[in-house]
Amino acid sequence: MDSELTQALWSLLTNPNIVYVLLIVGLWATAAAFYVPGTGLMEVAAILCLVLAVAGLTQLPVNVVGVVLILVAGVVFIIDLKVQSVALTVGALVALVLGSVFIFPPAEGALRISPWLIGGVVLASLGFSGVALSAVIRAGRLQAKVSTETLIGERGVVTAAIDPVGTVQAQSELWTAIADEPIGAGAEVEIVALEGLTVRVVRVGSTQQRR
Repeated sequence: MDSELTQALWSLLTNPNIVYVLLIVGLWATAAAFYVPGTGLMEVAAILCLVLAVAGLTQLPVNVVGVVLILVAGVVFIIDLKVQSVALTVGALVALVLGSVFIFPPAEGALRISPWLIGGVVLASLGFSGVALSAVIRAGRLQAKVSTETLIGERGVVTAAIDPVGTVQAQSELWTAIADEPIGAGAEVEIVALEGLTVRVVRVGSTQQRR
C-alpha cells in the first residue's frame, strides 16, 4: 500500500502541469505570508508547495531560465504589494508568462504546460495580486487607526500558541504575536510593543510584564 501511494505521489510530481501549479501556489502563499497577518498557515502552505514543486522539478528536464523568470515574477509581485506600481505588475506578469512558456526545453514537447493553464494562472495571479493588495491596504489603515499608545498595555488572549510566533486576540482583532517564551493557547497576555503588524507580548503575571 505504501509503495502504491509513493508511486502515485511521484507520478503526480512528474506531471509538469501539477508541478507548475505547486510552484505558483507556493509563491502566492509566500506573498500572503509576507503581508497578511495570520496563524502561520500561509507559511506552512508555502513551504509544503515549494518543497513539492522542487521535488518535482528535480525529476523533470527544466530550463533554468524559465524557473528563474517565474521566481523573479514572484519576487516582483511581493515588492509590488508594497510599492503598488502598475509597471511592476505588468513586469511581473510578463516574467510569469515567459517563465511559464520556457520552463521546459522546447525539445521536450510532451512536457509543455497547457496554454489554457498558463492563461488561467496569469489571470488568477492578477486577481490574487488585487485581493492581496486590498488586504495590505486594509492592514495599513488598521495599523494607522490603532495607535501604539492605545495598543501597548492592552491585554489579550492567545488564540494560537506562541512558539515563538502565534496569534492573539486584542481589541476585538486578531494579531500576529511574538514572545520571548512559549505561551499556550488560552493564556492571558499583555502587549508590550508593536512591531509593524506584529505585537510583542508577555504572559500576564510574568516578570517581564509592565508595571
